[in-house]
Amino acid sequence: MILGACGKDTTGPSIDQLVPALTSDVAQIAADGMAEDVDVMREPVFFPFMPFFGGATATASFDGPGFGEFRPTNCPFDAATGRLVCPTISHFGITITRSYAFWDAANAVQQAYDATTTAKANIQTSFVGTRSGDDWSGSVDRGKNLTATGLAGAETQRTWNGTGHDKITRSHVTDAGETRTYDLDCSVTVQDVVVPVPTSATSGPHFPLSGTITRTCTVTIVGGPRDGTTVTRTAVVTFNGGSTATLTIGDKTFTIDLTTRRRFPRP
Repeated sequence: MILGACGKDTTGPSIDQLVPALTSDVAQIAADGMAEDVDVMREPVFFPFMPFFGGATATASFDGPGFGEFRPTNCPFDAATGRLVCPTISHFGITITRSYAFWDAANAVQQAYDATTTAKANIQTSFVGTRSGDDWSGSVDRGKNLTATGLAGAETQRTWNGTGHDKITRSHVTDAGETRTYDLDCSVTVQDVVVPVPTSATSGPHFPLSGTITRTCTVTIVGGPRDGTTVTRTAVVTFNGGSTATLTIGDKTFTIDLTTRRRFPRP
């Protein structure tokens, strides 16, 4: 289903007929972005998708325990902004900036996270550079502004809400050797994503229990006979506590394997 189109004759075949892989490609991009979002929510200090952060927690993945650590190091408190501002990190072609803010139950700003009294936390991040996966590569500009609530005391889960953006130039290479290139500009909404907090190193995998992540993307085809064609796609990921999540784009539905970031179309 075409949600928006510019600059082309709409009386002929739809863009999905002309570019059959378009929705599937957008689904894979949304799956990649979703996994990165949830990695930040699961490990807001040591991002699992950035292994160079170092430390045992940095190796955590969807199928590992993770600890949900909320104590960034070398990030001094800035009284002017009420945030802990971390130094910029550049490695593996990615530049990362991040800052944190903490509040108690009375909404008073705290200079550091306290496991007993901190009730709410906010993380703002920026990831800029190049990324690649099994069948894609591209330039990435991703920003997130996420807030976690339910932190006070002996927490067992956190609820995340927030917004973000994705700007991506993505080349998707198929097994047949065909290359499809897109420019994407997406707005991101994280709504009531509940992430369990493990109680021990042996507590097993912890997947989001509920909530949604929505990406509304302007997609521009680059190169080929459809060069310059622009469409809009909205991708909604819904979590249910299992190792898979449901992704919908228009009337198409996909299953996302949260351990591999891969999407699989449903009949």
